[in-house]
Amino acid sequence: MEISTRFIKTILIVIAVGIWVIVFQNAGVIPQVAPQKVVADSLMRVTGAVDVNNTVFIKGAVDANIESINGYSKFYKDPRTGQYYVLPVTDPYQ
Repeated sequence: MEISTRFIKTILIVIAVGIWVIVFQNAGVIPQVAPQKVVADSLMRVTGAVDVNNTVFIKGAVDANIESINGYSKFYKDPRTGQYYVLPVTDPYQ
């Protein structure tokens, strides 16, 4: 009887630890081992870094804030030649 009780307690502890590992992975406390594949046909907001190993198809408009990307200017300075280029943007307030 002692062996079966110890075996059952061990199995229950292993199951409880496994459940808590899954809970902590879903909460982001423990990093996940394998990357997740995400397929979405509706609106989706992505924050943080995203590693893309394939082609990304985007339906609709994509907002790109040139001022925050390029340092508060619509001009781009080529670091090789030092020449300035105007980036093709439209101002929605004009």
